[in-house]
Amino acid sequence: MIGKASLGSYIKGILEYCYYDKELTAKMKKELKPQDIRGELVYIQNLAIKTHGDGRINLDYLARQYLENHQNNKRLTKYVWHQSFSFAPGERPDNDKIIRISTEFAKEFGFEENQMVVFRHQDTEHMHFHLIANRINYNGKNTADHFNNYARTGKFCRRMEQELSLIPTPDMRINQKNRNELELKDKVHLKLKTTIDRLLPQVSSMEQLKEKLAGEGYKTYLGRGIAFFHTKTRVKMKGSDLGRSYSLASLEKAMAQDISVELNQRQRRVRRRKRGLGFGY
Repeated sequence: MIGKASLGSYIKGILEYCYYDKELTAKMKKELKPQDIRGELVYIQNLAIKTHGDGRINLDYLARQYLENHQNNKRLTKYVWHQSFSFAPGERPDNDKIIRISTEFAKEFGFEENQMVVFRHQDTEHMHFHLIANRINYNGKNTADHFNNYARTGKFCRRMEQELSLIPTPDMRINQKNRNELELKDKVHLKLKTTIDRLLPQVSSMEQLKEKLAGEGYKTYLGRGIAFFHTKTRVKMKGSDLGRSYSLASLEKAMAQDISVELNQRQRRVRRRKRGLGFGY
C-alpha cells in the first residue's frame, strides 16, 4: 500500500475529482449522469448527505459543509487534507478494510473527529481510495498533524499491511538526494523540539526564548506565527512544522502554565513556612 498526501482549499474541485470521471469536461459536468460516477462512497464522518433525483450525491451540499466549518478558522487557507492510498496490482480489499485504514489514519494524523469522506476507485490497475478531510475541527482548531508526513505515512502503510494481511509494497519511491534532505530535516526538527523542551522551563516570554535559542544556533522570527532558521544546516522551519505543541499560541500557553505552576509552588512554600512559625495557616 502506498500513500500520497496533498493540502488544498478548493473543496468542490477535490470532491468532483474523487466522485466523477476525471476525464469529464466543464461542458459535460453541466449534464452529469449516474454513469459518470467513478467513486464509490465507502465512509462518511461528521457530514450529512443529500442526493439528486437520480441518486447522485449532491456535492454542492457536501462542499458547503466544509466551507461553513472553514469560517471557524479562515487563517488556515489550505484547510482540506486529500490523502490517497493505492494497493498492489490485483489486490482488492473490501470496504471494511478501507474503513479501518481510513479511521486509523484519521486517528493517527489528528482528524478523527473532523469532517471526512472516503471514495473508492477501481478504474485503474491499482485499486485505490481517496480520503478528503477537514483539517479544522468544529471549534476552529487545526487538529491535523502534518509534521514529517511523508515518512510517517510510509510507516503507517507498513503497519496496515501487517495488521490487515495486505500485499507488501515498496516504501514510497524517492531518490537518494531527496531522501538525504528529508533525513536532514527530520534530524534538525527533532533537535529543535528537544532544545525548545529543555529551554521552556527557563523562560517566561517569547523574547527570552528567542535569546536562548540564538545561543543554540537558531534565529527566531515572530509574527502571526513563529518560525526558526538553523544557521548551521540552513534549514528553515515553521512552528507548525514541528507539531501543534510548537505553534506560537501553544508555546505562549506553555510559558503561562509554567509561570502559574511556579507561583503556586512559591505560595505553598510560603504557607508551609508560616505554619512552621505558628501563624495557623
